[in-house]
Amino acid sequence: MGFRFSLETVLRLRRSLEDSERLRLQTLLAGRSQLQREIGKTTESRAAIDEKLKASLQQERLPGSEMQFAGQRLTACDLQTSRLHLSVATVTQQVERQQSLLLSRRIDRKVLEQLRERQLAHYEAEAQHRDQSQVEETFLLRRARGKLATSN
Repeated sequence: MGFRFSLETVLRLRRSLEDSERLRLQTLLAGRSQLQREIGKTTESRAAIDEKLKASLQQERLPGSEMQFAGQRLTACDLQTSRLHLSVATVTQQVERQQSLLLSRRIDRKVLEQLRERQLAHYEAEAQHRDQSQVEETFLLRRARGKLATSN
């Protein structure tokens, strides 16, 4: 009879929980990365608007409505950038919580795997002991049979 770990289903559950937490972490990291890219795009857009405004002011006289519109666009970019930074901070906190949860799941899984390894080592030692006992018993029986056969 082969080795059977009685908590194998629990170990599989712990592995799947760890995998799902890892996927959640990867999703959060991807979301944070996307937010950071959006911050970069918004910053580039703001810089382009600012440069265009400066160039227009240097070349010709710009109507007040266009200056006001450009100012509103700059303000909108700044507002969007600050919103994105807040979102990044929130996601970063979620990432830290998720990393902690993933670490906890990993520890739970490793505890069960270590228990399984110890039980397997114990099982293998007992099996080896049984095999050795069986070999010794067979040897003694043959030896005893050989002595009986030579004494008759």
